[in-house]
Amino acid sequence: MKRHILPRIAAFTLAVILAVFCAVPAQAGTGSGAMTVYDYTGMKGWPAAPEITAKSAYMIELNTGAVLYSNACSTASFPASTTKIMTALLTLENCNLNDIVTFSHNSIYDIESGGNHWEFQEGEQLSVNECLQFLMVESVNEVAYALAEHIAGSVSAFADMMNKRAAELGAENTHFANPHGLNDKTHYTTAKDMAMILWGCVRNEKFQMYASLPSVSLKGRKIMTKGFSTYTNHDLMLLPSSDYYDPDVVCGKTGYTSIAGNTLVTYARRGNMDVVCVLMKGGSDRFSDCKKLLDYAFDNFEVRRTDEVSEALYGRNGLPSGMKETAVTGDWLLLPSGKKWSKVKSTFTPGAGEDGIIGTRTWTFGKQTLGVSQIKLTPEDNSALAVHAASSSSENGTDAAGSQTNAMASQTAAAASQANTAASQAATGESGGMAAGQSAAASQSAAVSQ
Repeated sequence: MKRHILPRIAAFTLAVILAVFCAVPAQAGTGSGAMTVYDYTGMKGWPAAPEITAKSAYMIELNTGAVLYSNACSTASFPASTTKIMTALLTLENCNLNDIVTFSHNSIYDIESGGNHWEFQEGEQLSVNECLQFLMVESVNEVAYALAEHIAGSVSAFADMMNKRAAELGAENTHFANPHGLNDKTHYTTAKDMAMILWGCVRNEKFQMYASLPSVSLKGRKIMTKGFSTYTNHDLMLLPSSDYYDPDVVCGKTGYTSIAGNTLVTYARRGNMDVVCVLMKGGSDRFSDCKKLLDYAFDNFEVRRTDEVSEALYGRNGLPSGMKETAVTGDWLLLPSGKKWSKVKSTFTPGAGEDGIIGTRTWTFGKQTLGVSQIKLTPEDNSALAVHAASSSSENGTDAAGSQTNAMASQTAAAASQANTAASQAATGESGGMAAGQSAAASQSAAVSQ
């Protein structure tokens, strides 16, 4: 009996937290565009990856965009109920959590045989908040259908929204045909695309809360007024009572159909590393596969902020007095553990942009590009801009040659008015990812998509 207490307490706690959000429309997380990905897994000395059974897999570190593992990641796969992460994201971006969703005839009966949920009935009403809990915990296909109708008027119109949003997040080989993931030959994605989509999802704090809920038990308004049964999350890596429980896992979503096999998308965090892991065409040991890959990521790699790395570079020549570079984007780098960070080099490319951007800094290790930072200067006075322009060509050979230095000097005048604003503001780094310090909330049947 004790093993069921924690999930129920966690469910109650989440319900209380969500009540704070229910009075206002849900908003999307920071940013909405695609992530820049850097794949240097071919680097000499790259750690050997573990063997897994999933036929398609992809793992990426979110703060750096560094690919950690890839196998048949662009092969078309059926996502099954991992589809519902996109349904949840669009719901959060387009609905008030207090909105009432009414289950239509089609939402109950237009479901593939074996994929229906016996407790949900035509005419039932639930809030969007309650629907999201059933969607992410019990993976109810009727809920996905009802949300699609509530938001877009029809499943086909909602699928158009899904495909548009997926493309915005960087998905290149994905086509959604429904909101639940039941079998459809025109409903497909790739492991890489699902990683891009999950990255977009976990930037939304409310998504993380719903996708980490251990269990759900609610009441209906029209029919199930005495309450639904209590359901436990299908993702065993989230359940402390499970042998597969992993404290590093923040949230995730399982999927299964007879055609797709077992699928799993997972977001995990340890220290300053934030990792998304996607498994497609997997077997019954998908949780073991995921655990192997997550441990491989956290045990074999490390990330550092670019200002930590740049201090080592500038330290040999001295940073000009009163001058500080701030990376607006691309402010984390990743290397395999044991690699010498002192060998990281950078090249500055001048180019004035919006919001005080004066250029980009490209970070390399040997021939591998680790990342690119958008740079703005945060000087104590405007004269420091010229000092930096004059001295940047001597940064241990890491900046471009004299022609680039001259170009930067010419950009200084154009950036002067922007620097006046920057000089009056506190110099703070702006992380483009999910690292610590940011608010980041954080045996199915053959045909059922779970």
